[in-house]
Amino acid sequence: MKKCDQGIITRRTFSSIGRDVTFLWLLRVRWAILVCQLFMVTAAIRFFHIQIPLRIALFIIGIGLLSNAYFSKLFLERRREIPGWFPTLVMFCDILLMTILFFQVVSIFNPLSILYIIYIVLGALLLKRSCSYILTVFTATCYSLYFYFATPLPIDQSILTASHHYIHNPEILTVFNRQLDAYFNSHSYFMFFIFFLVVLLIVFPVGQIKTNIEKQEKVFKELDDERLKNEKLATLASFAAGAAHEFSTPLSTIAVASGEMLYHLDNHNSDPSLIEDANLIREQVERCRAILFQMSTDSGKLLGENVEKFNIQELVYEAIIFFKNQPQKKINFHNKVGEMHVIMPARSLKRTVKDLMKNALEASTPGIPVDLFCWKDNQYLYLEVKDRGKGMDKRLVKKAIEPFYTSKGHGNGMGLGLYLAKILANRFGGDLYLTSTPLSGTTATLTFALNRIHAEEKTHC
Repeated sequence: MKKCDQGIITRRTFSSIGRDVTFLWLLRVRWAILVCQLFMVTAAIRFFHIQIPLRIALFIIGIGLLSNAYFSKLFLERRREIPGWFPTLVMFCDILLMTILFFQVVSIFNPLSILYIIYIVLGALLLKRSCSYILTVFTATCYSLYFYFATPLPIDQSILTASHHYIHNPEILTVFNRQLDAYFNSHSYFMFFIFFLVVLLIVFPVGQIKTNIEKQEKVFKELDDERLKNEKLATLASFAAGAAHEFSTPLSTIAVASGEMLYHLDNHNSDPSLIEDANLIREQVERCRAILFQMSTDSGKLLGENVEKFNIQELVYEAIIFFKNQPQKKINFHNKVGEMHVIMPARSLKRTVKDLMKNALEASTPGIPVDLFCWKDNQYLYLEVKDRGKGMDKRLVKKAIEPFYTSKGHGNGMGLGLYLAKILANRFGGDLYLTSTPLSGTTATLTFALNRIHAEEKTHC
């Protein structure tokens, strides 16, 4: 299996695990709510002698019991993937069925109306913020309709009839009945007000707590990713330093031997092709040394290079000078930050900018210029290199930033330029973005957080 496929499977697995946990909590709460509803129906019939449509009540509760058993078997026991929208749909249906059940069974004084609050809390904890707000509005609407249209709890008239034997003035019973109705009405409105007050006190704080927890988890993940990147970079530096140390002796021996060979061939007027081969050996030895040195020093600089204050415009010009002796390679620098000063590792940034321009020039047709833009907004400093080459498809864009990946062919690059550029940008609160389409060129954009690089603009008096 390919590495990219494994990454996709991993992401899907973590996502499905999160949905399984959410749905598992929902199923457990549904079992408890269904038990409460059964108790409510039983108490209404056995203890309060309320005449209710029993078939309708049992039908609604039966739907909940069967669906919960089916969902448990289908999604949890058989390990089928749960659609992201499914828990939200189930909660909406539960609230609607529960409202119908309340209409059929009890009055607005039903103490189990607290189940509405439970669904609101559950939605705030388990669903996305937008879905939880919609669920809250829907629940409040159902409760309002239930409150407005439901009939009050009827008073058992047999009690009043039996009271005639002890109370000789029937007007007293009438007054008592009116006062009792007034009390129930005022109490119901008080419950209605308390319901919405509790909703306001629950939804927004719980949503804010959930948001803060998600932000903390994001920060922890970013710190963990940064730690892994630094570990990879340190491993790369250690590997390169060890390789340079191990190869130094044989490379030095080859360099000395090739030098003596070249000296001997020059003094004896040997075949020019042999002299050319000797020079090629020395050149390749120096190339091997340069590669090992660059791997160790570049990766080590990102971890240990001191920061310094410098002019971003001057640094870019110093990087452009490297290409001045190559007439077919033109770079247009569009500076929109003026003489801005930043505090960063200057050598690492210069190497990064130079590598991005080199990649763009190599991807472009000779003679066609490469554009380098530098600008900023309220949060970031942007360095953007744009070429007009062949471009890349989405697959290559994703692979281009991976370490040791190169499309330049054997011997023309190590595939570390973009990887080290991304690490440098991440170190200072930014990132590296590649956008490209076939036959339309490629744009590489480096971003740095202004508060991390202590950027300041030079003012002219």
